[in-house]
Amino acid sequence: MASSEGRRCGLGVLVASLLWISGCGSGETAPHPLDPEAARAAVQKALLAWQEGRKPADLKPEIVIGDTAWEQGRKLVAFEVVTSEETTDGSNLHIRVRRTFENNGARIESKVTWIVGTHPVITIFPQ
Repeated sequence: MASSEGRRCGLGVLVASLLWISGCGSGETAPHPLDPEAARAAVQKALLAWQEGRKPADLKPEIVIGDTAWEQGRKLVAFEVVTSEETTDGSNLHIRVRRTFENNGARIESKVTWIVGTHPVITIFPQ
């Protein structure tokens, strides 16, 4: 019976060693590459498309967007990208946008921070 327990213990040590050597279990993950210029350009392109009345699906597969206001058909009449409030976490660009919507003749302003990733595809989602 001792030899069976010894084999299990040895197997456990082997698996733990392999995980340690491969970097699994170290808690660190390599960030996805970020291209800030591509992220900024994608945000401009997306906002202009929205303002023109296009749908998020019209930008696929180049840009994947998940903004519920856009998906629900809100009419974007103006926007401003607030570059002074831009931040990054290394993998994503966090871009603050002031948006003006039109609803039954009334203009409604809102702010949103879009999280933009550029690898492996450009993705834009609200924070």
